[in-house]
This record gives sequence, C-alpha cells and structure tokens, in this order.
Amino acid sequence: MHDYEFQLIQERTGWSQEQVAKQLDALIITRGGDGSTLITNGSIESIEAVKPEAIKDPTGCGDAYRSGLIYGIQNNLDLITSCRIGAVMGALKIAVQGPQNHEHTLDEIVERFQNAFGYSFIG
Repeated sequence: MHDYEFQLIQERTGWSQEQVAKQLDALIITRGGDGSTLITNGSIESIEAVKPEAIKDPTGCGDAYRSGLIYGIQNNLDLITSCRIGAVMGALKIAVQGPQNHEHTLDEIVERFQNAFGYSFIG
C-alpha cells in the first residue's frame, strides 16, 4: 500500500507500524521516489527506488509496482527481489504519459533490474 494509505490505517486503528505488521505475513509500504519498505517477521528492509529515465505521469505507478511484486511472488522469488522488480516497474511507468499505455519486454525489465541492483532475477 502507499504510505498515505498506511497513514490512514494507523490513524483509524491507532496501531503502530509494528502492530499492523504483526497481523500480516508481510507489510509493504511504497513511498514513491523514496522507494518502499518491506516488513516481515520484525525485520525491516528498505527497497531503494529505481531512477526513472523521465518523470511524466505517476498515475498507475502503484499498479505497476504491484505487477512486479506479483510477478516475483508467482515465480517463487524472495520478497526483496519481488519488491525490487516492483521498483523497476514503477520507474518504467512514471516515464510514460498515461496510466496503462506503457509496454516493456521482459528483456528490458531484466536489464533495468540488473543495472539498478547488480544481479539478475532470471536464472
């Protein structure tokens, strides 16, 4: 969820970040250009943002992030790698005007990931 949505949950429940995280297997909070936070079993990981080639339109960036996250989970990748794929997808999306008219090949995504994080998520 986006940091604003998480703030609303905290306000409505009165729970701390730790209290919310204890209710879940994993809590992922996206923070736009500041990256995201992954909280699992009391461990907190900061996922760095990927620098976009341009900033044109943030509409759809959360959905793009989730698409990368879901891809990673469906392919049995660890959550840190899955979140990093999400970060790549958000960076690719924000560089395009419009919410859902961006198209990228798996090769492009793998290359951006490799350049950003120094390893490949593909075998």
